[in-house]
Amino acid sequence: FAFLLAMSRVLRVALVGCGYIAEHHLKAYKLCGRAEIAAVVDLVAEKAEALAKQTGSNPKVFTSLSDALSWGEFDAVDIMTPHDLHHDQALQSTRAGKHVLLEKPMAINLEDCKSLIEEEKQCRKKGIVFMVSENAQFWPEVVKVKQVIDSGRIGKVYLAKANYWETTVGSPFEIRTDDESHWEYQAARVGGGVLMSGSCHWLRPLRFWLGEVDEVIGVTSSPWEIREGWESLSNAMLRFRNGVTATFQGMVVNNPLSNSPCFQVFGSKGEIVVGGGFEGSVTVYDKDNLQGESLGPAEGYFASFPPTINHFVRAVLDKQPVDADTLYCSGEPRIAWAIYRSVKSKKWEKVWEE
Repeated sequence: FAFLLAMSRVLRVALVGCGYIAEHHLKAYKLCGRAEIAAVVDLVAEKAEALAKQTGSNPKVFTSLSDALSWGEFDAVDIMTPHDLHHDQALQSTRAGKHVLLEKPMAINLEDCKSLIEEEKQCRKKGIVFMVSENAQFWPEVVKVKQVIDSGRIGKVYLAKANYWETTVGSPFEIRTDDESHWEYQAARVGGGVLMSGSCHWLRPLRFWLGEVDEVIGVTSSPWEIREGWESLSNAMLRFRNGVTATFQGMVVNNPLSNSPCFQVFGSKGEIVVGGGFEGSVTVYDKDNLQGESLGPAEGYFASFPPTINHFVRAVLDKQPVDADTLYCSGEPRIAWAIYRSVKSKKWEKVWEE
């Protein structure tokens, strides 16, 4: 009976920021079946109203988070705004007693990351859930790779490659705008360029599979010069604490690209490949499968959103622990900042030294 009572509870959520990613969060909440969108917030009223119509729950529409919190008839806030707003909006929400799901990156500088790490400690004491939304850890293909590595099928891993790419023209990964006024191309708002933008998502799988990154060395450039101070290409080498190395490439360009693999993981007994684009499948190469064995049909990158949202909902309603705390989630921006330092120093830079 207690289980059925718990499962009957519904989490009332305020969606804050009605851009591209909000539609994927909304779809995931609908699939979850245990959440209701109670409020929608965006500075642009038309965007908030458009998303509200998709909810099916007749939510209240606001043009400021402050007004939504003053109304307050919801349990949780899902923050999907520009990066430079994350820190202050997260604090504003937790201090209003709301559970928070915060899009990555959690902040655009180390001081603000530390502030949110401390805030999470206070939230735990109050029974408030504070979760950073890094959906790549829930990407079904990423989970499959982890299972193959842990099974020992490819032996001892010695190298991995991560290849994040986007283009504005003619590719299956075509999601970018070439509008240079968009906030995603403003370094002060993003916290940098491609490293602090979409390519952060490709760092989490590497950490999920291989452990923590110790040090990095890298270079950046701007083959697509859309905005001054916004690098569109980053190449780096990562050395993990266990001695494994990885190469990491993040790229956003305005020229056609091939559908190259997202990830490769090399071990003493074989290799794992995650195909390119949003729908990349997992293929394993070993002595019994020299031409490769496909591990079933691809579920794709966007299949990562429902388990991410479900994890947050269960953390609130069922008191389930969050897989990755804010200290761990500061790892991706810390790696990016270490690469930026390396570009200047032309040396290996430690990730976790401050």
